[in-house]
Formats: sequence, C-alpha cells, structure tokens
Amino acid sequence: MTHEQPRTRLVTVMHSPMRLAILGSLRHVQQVTFADLREALDLSAAELSRQLAILEKAELVEIAKLRELRRPVTQVRLSESGRERFEEYLRHLRQVVQEDVQEDVQEDGVQEDGVQEDAP
Repeated sequence: MTHEQPRTRLVTVMHSPMRLAILGSLRHVQQVTFADLREALDLSAAELSRQLAILEKAELVEIAKLRELRRPVTQVRLSESGRERFEEYLRHLRQVVQEDVQEDVQEDGVQEDGVQEDAP
C-alpha cells in the first residue's frame, strides 16, 4: 500500500463527538444563540462553553456577545474558513468510511470474504 490513507487528513480538533455535533449543527444555520445550541445538543452550559472555546481557538467558529432587549445574548456561527475546513473534513471522513480496499486486498491474494487464496 503506497497511497496516503484518508484518515491521515482528518483534523483531530473536529473529531471529538461533541465538537463534531456542534459543527454539524452550525453547518445548517447562519448563526445560532448559545442557549438554542445548548438545548439542541443537550449539553450543559459549561461543557458547551468549553467545546466552543476549543473550536474558537482553532478559528473554526466565531462567538459574538450582543445585547437584545437589554439582555446579553451570545451568538455562535461557523467562520468562513471554518465552514470550508469542516466541509473538507467531511469529504475526508466520507473517504475513510467508504474507501474501497478491494484493489489492495486483491493484490495481496485475499478474497473479498477475507479468505486467503491458494497459490496456483
């Protein structure tokens, strides 16, 4: 096997199940309030804050603290580069789970069912 494995291109900061869920949710909206995101993902405020801080440090999300009707509201959105990087991550993830090993397996003399072929 000489080709690069798709798994080597996965960005590990996105690979955490919670961060993957956050990014997946943000992928479908322009922006969302912290409270709505917390509720949608069924996370505590502390855990969501921790995960968002990691994503913000990696420049995947942007967080804005605003005031609406005299109340503080935190808005979260994917950054432009974060959106592109997440789409790229998803492409690589699909390659990992859909990679066809048939060519490599046949070269090694192993059939698709995992049975070693006998040499002629």
